[in-house]
Amino acid sequence: MLVSLHSVTISRQSKKMSGEALYANVKFTRKPGVQAAAKLCAGPTLPVSAAGKASSYRQPALVLFILCCLLLVAIIALAVYHFRTKEDLEKYTSLHINRLPQNQSQLLDKYCPLKEGSSKERVCCPEKWVQSNGKCYYFSTDTMNWHSSRASCVSMGADLVIIESEAEQRFLLNATKAQTAENRYWMGLTDSVTEGVWLWVDGTPLNDKAQYWYDKEPNDRKGGEDSSGEDCACLVYQPDHHKVWFDVLCTLERYRICETMAVIINI
Repeated sequence: MLVSLHSVTISRQSKKMSGEALYANVKFTRKPGVQAAAKLCAGPTLPVSAAGKASSYRQPALVLFILCCLLLVAIIALAVYHFRTKEDLEKYTSLHINRLPQNQSQLLDKYCPLKEGSSKERVCCPEKWVQSNGKCYYFSTDTMNWHSSRASCVSMGADLVIIESEAEQRFLLNATKAQTAENRYWMGLTDSVTEGVWLWVDGTPLNDKAQYWYDKEPNDRKGGEDSSGEDCACLVYQPDHHKVWFDVLCTLERYRICETMAVIINI
């Protein structure tokens, strides 16, 4: 700091008899030019209102930055967990399948047979389900009406069967022939929303080239206690696999065929 002696007042006193030390009173003041230089070195200062605004913006920005950092860390952690879990599951599946005892290997071949044309992929279905062409089918041993049958299938993670090809139709007929004596099974086909417009349970319309109605079916016959008409389709085994679908009352008791996609595992 630049300081000059602007005014100095020195007073001295001496004691003749004792010879004591002198002392001085000195007063220092700044020149006006020096005060201006000090302000210049201190730099500009913000008004109180501007400083308050800057402070109010700084805190939310800091909070937002911290949240972004935490989100980034969480995303990285989830990604690492996902890939580790997937890798560990593949290693575990491969290790245990290759070391199964013979009797368990037979069960594996029954419920998780090798995919056709592959030596490393297995197609798995739940116990008591039948696998065919990448799908799992459940043929019930009890009877329900159409709506209860569908609810039962949905509760098992499936739905009433949707028949998409003649090959699937033949498979289902052969399977139902060996199941029960009556061989009458609900399938996922209904025109309960709009009469005459048959829809599968997934909302797709019936394909004109892949339908297998018996004789003059569907005829929507009305009568008896239920006057709503025949709005639900069932499959009944017949020697001619092209004529096996019937429209019947949805309140009738029938067996059911549930369908879901098979689980594919790599070994």
